[in-house]
Amino acid sequence: MRWDGLFGDLDAQWHAAEQQDLELRVNELARMEAARLTLADALRGGLGGEVGAVLRNGVAHHGLLQRVEDQWMLLLEGGRSVVVPLAKVLRVSGLGPARASRRGRVHHSLAAALRVLARNRAVVVLELESIQPSRLRGVLDQVGADYVVVQQLADGVVRARDNQQGRVVVPVEAMVSIMSAADNEF
Repeated sequence: MRWDGLFGDLDAQWHAAEQQDLELRVNELARMEAARLTLADALRGGLGGEVGAVLRNGVAHHGLLQRVEDQWMLLLEGGRSVVVPLAKVLRVSGLGPARASRRGRVHHSLAAALRVLARNRAVVVLELESIQPSRLRGVLDQVGADYVVVQQLADGVVRARDNQQGRVVVPVEAMVSIMSAADNEF
């Protein structure tokens, strides 16, 4: 009987050690999996929900998270769409614990989103990275590899030849957000 109790105790200790080792391995695998996730994956987990994003220039945008690509996210904020380069985000609030990897094989870069706006001749407002918030209103005439050409428009007026204020080149790196009417297709 004593031997049965001794072997039973040793067996229980062995099973407890095995269970502890298994839990350590599972926890380490979970940490390794989490380490592979990107900001875009965290944002994709919040698709369809309301989020707030504070950007590098101090401006905050609050809206419905409609789309997330590797380089940018799309918010519906009131009656306008806001494209935010992920590299310009300081923090995001309103996300839950869900995470989601990218689906599909087609990747839409920030340049691709800007080309849609240029093709549609959409009036946009570019928020630029600067010490004080700076905005530029106009139409994207050209989208280059790392810059855009903007035909500037006077504030508060519709697009017409007599209100054009010249063309300006803006590095994509300087753009903190791109706002346009909500009916643009992204």
